[in-house]
Amino acid sequence: MLFNIYYVSLIVTFACGLYTYKSLNKNFKWLVLYMAFSIVYECPLIERWLIWNGTNAPGNNFVEIIEFCLFTYFMASIIQKPTFKRNIYVIASFILLLSFTNMLFVQGFWKRNTISGLSQCLFILTLVCTYYYILLNEAKEEIMLLKHPPFLAATGLLFYIASKSFFYSCFSYMAYKNNYHFYILAGIIPSLANLFLNFLLIVSFAYSSKTEKRSLQEQ
Repeated sequence: MLFNIYYVSLIVTFACGLYTYKSLNKNFKWLVLYMAFSIVYECPLIERWLIWNGTNAPGNNFVEIIEFCLFTYFMASIIQKPTFKRNIYVIASFILLLSFTNMLFVQGFWKRNTISGLSQCLFILTLVCTYYYILLNEAKEEIMLLKHPPFLAATGLLFYIASKSFFYSCFSYMAYKNNYHFYILAGIIPSLANLFLNFLLIVSFAYSSKTEKRSLQEQ
């Protein structure tokens, strides 16, 4: 039931992004494409196709890498500090290298790469916290955070990535122990975090579109 609600929220979020696409800030247009990708990937029929050797771990691992690249690019774009951006991309490239190394030689291609997933999540969380710090120290006094699209999107990412970090932290131990609570953790927490992310993305799409239209009218 919860998955169905989550899947519908993906479609609604994508529809809102598509509706406002032409007037969106360019940084948010990538998020609309991400929603389209998520709809295709999360489709139950596609998921069955991605089960190889009795597991969907390889597909999940590659999706995590795609998410990592997209969210890193998005956070680097809204931080808007050229020198800082270069450092972000250098560190992100190193994490990607470690992720592929882990996939090929450590945890393996057919296993859920929890080490890589947790490393990627911690890096994104660091970027979100850095963005908050810069925003609170350099933002204009009249800025309204609850109507500021980058802040809304970053907050959605904060909850989504934090839930994934918790999931990956518990995954190996609880799956190994065949703990019943693991299945609750795996089924509920990520879906709830996704719902919250999708809700904030819908709001951020709306405000981003409104802001861009206002900027064009003032020119």
